[in-house]
Amino acid sequence: MEGQPEEIKVHKFYLSYKIDGEVHTGWYNGVHIRFAKDQLLFQQPEATDLMDWTYERSEDLRTYLKKQNAKQLIIKMRLKDQTT
Repeated sequence: MEGQPEEIKVHKFYLSYKIDGEVHTGWYNGVHIRFAKDQLLFQQPEATDLMDWTYERSEDLRTYLKKQNAKQLIIKMRLKDQTT
């Protein structure tokens, strides 16, 4: 109808991000992906490496998380070796 405002649709996006090298995931709402990422950064200003997993295969996310956890473990082991 003319004169009626168009209804704004809010979507859910499944995002991953890092804080101090540790990967976190969560659902964030937005009218588009940029808005959802801005919401995440507003809530977690120290977040880096934001990635959208909403339409990706869950196997790909699991593989990514495994690789990131392995990298984090290697870094911790190196730090431990340097302190001993």
